[in-house]
Amino acid sequence: MSTSSEAPQLSLLVEPSQKLHQRISDFTQLLAKNLHYFLPGTRVNQLKEITDWMNSSYDNLKSNLDNTVFWMTGDAGTGKSIISAKVLHLQYDNSLIGWHFCQHSNPLENTSIAILESMSGIMASRLPAYETAVADVDIKALETAKAKDNSMDFYKLLFEAPLNAMEPPTDANGKTCLKLIIIDAFDEIHDEQLDKFLKVVTCFSELPPWIRLFLTSRRYDKILKSLSAKVSFILEPRIFT
Repeated sequence: MSTSSEAPQLSLLVEPSQKLHQRISDFTQLLAKNLHYFLPGTRVNQLKEITDWMNSSYDNLKSNLDNTVFWMTGDAGTGKSIISAKVLHLQYDNSLIGWHFCQHSNPLENTSIAILESMSGIMASRLPAYETAVADVDIKALETAKAKDNSMDFYKLLFEAPLNAMEPPTDANGKTCLKLIIIDAFDEIHDEQLDKFLKVVTCFSELPPWIRLFLTSRRYDKILKSLSAKVSFILEPRIFT
């Protein structure tokens, strides 16, 4: 299989907050591997559709909150993770504030709690206002939710409360800046943990409209049933396009 001649190098290593001490996953090697298989000049239509969604106006997103979630779905081998890696690389210095790449071979990083904890730590490193807001979290309540594997309470403490308390991020002209979170291959989360994650991820459309969530997975019936009412953008990539 031919590949790109030179995969761009980008470190995804993030230092955790000194207060929260989150366990943060490092996907540097996985990103490099997926970027290596991206062929220049391919996936043009898919990347344009994703870019158009990311460039949607803030006012348009406020009027239709379902537009804040984009789900790319398809069979195994259709290049979903390659596209996710390319989107991450393109947006790393722009709108990107969080990411997670699920892998069935790494169950410790594949639980709903682990995903939320890692993403929160990454977001705190990339969005100062969020770092300030999440610093006020009730540590005891957070530890209790983690110990009980209560991902919904964990989500409310680390995402819902601090993000809704924040003012929207703005640029130098006072214009609201949209921010991007990427979660790739979440169908590789196992069994009960997938059920927990789906309950959480359906709540993301209720976060402030300046937050955009890009998801990829295979089109399992369980996932389709949970997400179909929560997303307006569903993209199915085709091999070698």
